Amino acid sequence: MDLLPFLYSKLLFTPVDIAQELGNMRSAKTLLLRYQHKGYVSKVRRGLYCVNNIATRQPEVNKYQVASAVTPTSFVAYHAAMEYHGLAHQVYYNVAVGGSMAFNSFDFDSNHFVHYNLSYNDGIDTPVADVHVRVTNIERTVIECVDRIDLCGGWEELVNCLHSVRYLREEQLLSTLCFYGKIALYKKVGFLFEQLHLPVTQYFIAECKRHAKDSVIYFTSDGTSDAFSAAWRLYAPHNLLTINDQSNNELV
Repeated sequence: MDLLPFLYSKLLFTPVDIAQELGNMRSAKTLLLRYQHKGYVSKVRRGLYCVNNIATRQPEVNKYQVASAVTPTSFVAYHAAMEYHGLAHQVYYNVAVGGSMAFNSFDFDSNHFVHYNLSYNDGIDTPVADVHVRVTNIERTVIECVDRIDLCGGWEELVNCLHSVRYLREEQLLSTLCFYGKIALYKKVGFLFEQLHLPVTQYFIAECKRHAKDSVIYFTSDGTSDAFSAAWRLYAPHNLLTINDQSNNELV
């Protein structure tokens, strides 16, 4: 039985997928070895395979599709999600994979896939243009990248990504902030959105301030936050506003 059409419809698959079509695992493993030998499929990691381009014998999948298929709960997150949404300025080869099911990091097709324990199930989309991808929506991506600036390539890359944002749904932003419930995150998001004039209302900024409390925090944890914002009681990199051509600021 020729299963290539079936496998090409799935793009990524497991031996169990083949066994369900053939009726037993032994036949599935035999067919899988034959397809590998002929260059029809490639091994992504233990228990996961992908189809190859028939002409080039190269994988016919991208890193976002791979990240979405590693486990049943997997989805594209952090900087990789920024890249998928077309907001990133740098292309990275570390691919953050969110989800509640852990896996060992692995390399495939020049990319390094790493698991992050993100059990929050809201704000994950399957784009109409690619049903093989699961990715955090723009709002959740932005909030989680502010929360983990290190997983967005640093604060300069984060700021550059945010400059590309043209529209944000405030209810989605607030929902994600509410889930995390971190005072520091409300502070960072409100401060950054206000300084960069992101497309949100004053109501959103006020909500961030309402949850911010009076504690003093640092925008970054690497020692670069050396200037104080009195309004947000927050230390941030002094040149954060300078590189974004902001002349009127309250940092001292």
